[in-house]
Amino acid sequence: MRIRYRLLWAGVAVLGMAVLAVWLWPSPSAPLPPAPVMADAPMAAPRPPEPAPGPRPVAVPAAPRPVTGESTEARATVVPPRPGDVPPEPEVSNPPPQQNDPIEPEKPQTARWRLAKTERITAVLGRDVERLEREREMADSRGDSARREQLELLIQRQRVRLSELREEVATLTEAAKNEPPEE
Repeated sequence: MRIRYRLLWAGVAVLGMAVLAVWLWPSPSAPLPPAPVMADAPMAAPRPPEPAPGPRPVAVPAAPRPVTGESTEARATVVPPRPGDVPPEPEVSNPPPQQNDPIEPEKPQTARWRLAKTERITAVLGRDVERLEREREMADSRGDSARREQLELLIQRQRVRLSELREEVATLTEAAKNEPPEE
């Protein structure tokens, strides 16, 4: 029996809170749109359209009011434009497409071009080998033998690649000499 009374009182409490919430709920600031007309309902004579209200200037208060949780759009202030004021441009939803720079035609991959790229790669790889050698010396001074062995292996691989690139530079240099000059 006790459970039934508790459920009954819980239902009464929920119903009371719902009635109180509806009663205290703020009324809408704008009138609600008319209800949709049913197809089978009798048609009434159409009303003449109501004139749209014009913009009303709102006076600026002398002292600022404390900010509350209300929307600031409802309390917007209209200030008349002064001489020299420029109205902002309207926002555009789809701006015109931006003109890109023309794409330059790809340069031919001649022997001179390949030589310049290979020389650049060789210089970068040479700096990388020097950096790895410094790291190896630091690992050796710290007594980190595992890191030293890793770096030694990397240095050996980079030196092999560096020697291959130097041979390729020599070959490309000969080919660039025999190539006709660029226009």
